[in-house]
Amino acid sequence: MNTKISQNFSHNNEKVGVSTKLMINASLVLSVLCGVSSCTDEIENEIVENNAKMQELDESDGTLRLGKKIPNPYSLKVVQQAYDELAEKSGLRSRETLAPTHLYLKFAPKNLEEVKLLESDTTLFFYSYPLDVELIGEGGGYHDPSLPDTVPTYQYVCVPIDHPLPEVEYEVLDEVYYEEDEEAELRSGRAISWEQLEEKAYLLAGDSSIISTSETRGSKQWRAGGRLRYEDNYTNTVVPLEGVPVRMRYHIITYQNCTDKSGYFQCSKTKRGDCEYSIEWKRDVFRIIPENKLFVTADYVIQENKSRVDKIFRKSDNVKQWIYASLFIPAHEYFYKDMCGIQRPEKNIDITPKTRDDDNISGNCAPFRPKEIRIFRYYSKNKEKNSASYYGTTIHELAHSAHCEYIGILNFIFLDDNVADTWAVGVQDYCSLRKYGEYGRLIAHNSYGRQYTGLVNDLRDTGTEDILFTDGLVNDGVSGYTLLDVQKALTNATKWSTFRKQLKLVKPIDNETSKKIDALFNFWATY
Repeated sequence: MNTKISQNFSHNNEKVGVSTKLMINASLVLSVLCGVSSCTDEIENEIVENNAKMQELDESDGTLRLGKKIPNPYSLKVVQQAYDELAEKSGLRSRETLAPTHLYLKFAPKNLEEVKLLESDTTLFFYSYPLDVELIGEGGGYHDPSLPDTVPTYQYVCVPIDHPLPEVEYEVLDEVYYEEDEEAELRSGRAISWEQLEEKAYLLAGDSSIISTSETRGSKQWRAGGRLRYEDNYTNTVVPLEGVPVRMRYHIITYQNCTDKSGYFQCSKTKRGDCEYSIEWKRDVFRIIPENKLFVTADYVIQENKSRVDKIFRKSDNVKQWIYASLFIPAHEYFYKDMCGIQRPEKNIDITPKTRDDDNISGNCAPFRPKEIRIFRYYSKNKEKNSASYYGTTIHELAHSAHCEYIGILNFIFLDDNVADTWAVGVQDYCSLRKYGEYGRLIAHNSYGRQYTGLVNDLRDTGTEDILFTDGLVNDGVSGYTLLDVQKALTNATKWSTFRKQLKLVKPIDNETSKKIDALFNFWATY
């Protein structure tokens, strides 16, 4: 129940703040109202602006490169050859002519809409690089060098033969033969089993991993898996990465599983042979986009032990991937953890890290594009965010996006800045306190103010959360409101006065409480 009137700092005296700019002007409002706004020129300009700076990062962060072509053991031609040789050796008189079960495709999306059309089918696993080539370097962000950065790169995928395809230009690279468990069971009564056929095809393709790892697996089937963790450089601890989708790829056949609350993942299928582990920093409701490659999802290929993975994302190892993980954690919590029943942003949220440091902006969610969130790496020149400030800023901008959807984009456009940021700071405070405990208040903001007020926290708290901050605090006398209560008061409230009026209607209060609410609103309006 205490109102904070002095600045707070994080560890190492790092000021952790929110300085979101809504960037509204008459021309933008007109564009939204008329439905003719376009970000094409802006996107192309940003690519040009940021390429130079991001190129410096790429040199130390391990951008993925392609090596030599690798034979695909699941190519129909290879599997048919394997079958014929096994049949010949077994003296079979009756031979099978195998039919393709899958197709290996190369899509050529022309724009972002077509990229999202491909990604809308969550049963398919698209890659920005070919699946039959050697991958060099531990990293991601591959873009075909034959294409300019201003257009999407090719997308490669293996699809079942009868799977409906989106209306995006593609070509068939290869016909594929692969038997899933139920199909393999049907073959079990035949003279040549799928296990025999797969092993022979691997050997014909020059891949002996299916039988050459007796030290760890022998010839038995095994489950690919491992653990992903993250170095939190605010608390100086290593914590599990939860909810991250990990792809386990056997040449062109992919299985995927998300990490659990302890950071562990495991393939749903037992198999033999080495697999390639990779990550897409996305879920079905949000994705993280590399700054200088705006048409693909941020990804990462893990070049580690082929049997199991134990990966810790550290800033010192690969700053870009560490930033992606720093953004993924709060986004995943906002969408998939308990948020007290408040509105979550609708799906298809794009989150982009930005390196530009000349605007002194922490994050941005503009009203004319509430599904595009930008999180800046620097507060000011060469002053970088830590884990906690990435967390808080991402929560703040997601709260703006959800607020826009809750009250409608037209109301959000004309929303008073202090109403918009009071709500976002309140959600940010709540999540930061929950995640970082007693230190949450220290990293939630650099200081409250007339725009970035502490109103929501004052409405929520009982005074116990402020026990460490008695100096410079004033007792506001209001408590017991939940985040959901405050959100209800924001319905169609574009002005500070309307917000206050509707808050009093959320639940029954006496005259004394009404006066305290008036005093609290007046305090922040004149702070």
